Amino acid sequence: MQGIVVRAAAIAALVLSVSPAQALEPFKVYDKFAERPLDPARWAEGERVREIRGAGVLRVMQRSYGLGGTDFGLQFQSWGSTLTNPSTVTALRARVNVTALETNACPSNPAFSQARARIAGTFFNIATPTPGSMLNDAFAQVKLVRFSNSGDPDGVLRVQGILSLCTTADCNSSATVGNVVDLGTVAVGTPTVVQLQWDKGGKTFYFSRDNGAFSGTVAYAFDDTSPPGNPFKQLSTRVDLPNCQSAAPVSALVDVKFDNVQVNQSTVP
Repeated sequence: MQGIVVRAAAIAALVLSVSPAQALEPFKVYDKFAERPLDPARWAEGERVREIRGAGVLRVMQRSYGLGGTDFGLQFQSWGSTLTNPSTVTALRARVNVTALETNACPSNPAFSQARARIAGTFFNIATPTPGSMLNDAFAQVKLVRFSNSGDPDGVLRVQGILSLCTTADCNSSATVGNVVDLGTVAVGTPTVVQLQWDKGGKTFYFSRDNGAFSGTVAYAFDDTSPPGNPFKQLSTRVDLPNCQSAAPVSALVDVKFDNVQVNQSTVP
């Protein structure tokens, strides 16, 4: 009897050890990464690069996708490098070369996509700042941008200087102060030097390009004594992506090289 009990216990142990494995599904390759870019049907994130590329060049690249499930609204995604001492930076200049850029649209969403490279930052808050929030922050930028509905020839970007007041904590909604400063156009693959400067005493922002080949100013009358709620200065990319249910996810790409970055003399560490 004892031998029968032992054999029965052994058989039961064997069944317990084999049955779960037999019930599990076999493996199948999910993605061989044989094609570019990342497949949005398989991966939730897009592609991003931030690296030193060659002597003295910072490369920033992002490819991102809008959401499915609706043909309404936009997604906003930014990527870049932020200066460590933003509170003392009142001027920013860089040579910018957008080497690749793509914008796409959703056939059933009227919102336009856009992709841009930029130098940008917050400078003051016109009310009582909330730490970490951009609400009421003054946000200035020079951007090289293209919209999905652009009438310009392929590969042409608009260069613009803009001062905005953020109307939400993430500044995805904002109000432009004065006029957008038109700094001309530039072709993909062509470097251009852009800069912005804040004259606090004169309550004016100066925007220019290529040693004054294009320039303009934006004046304001707000109280500028409070620091921004979210202080930063950065070299970055940003894409605005329409959500799309009626077609494949909408993508946008911007690949840019920054070099010869300069700031006001007193802020250099």
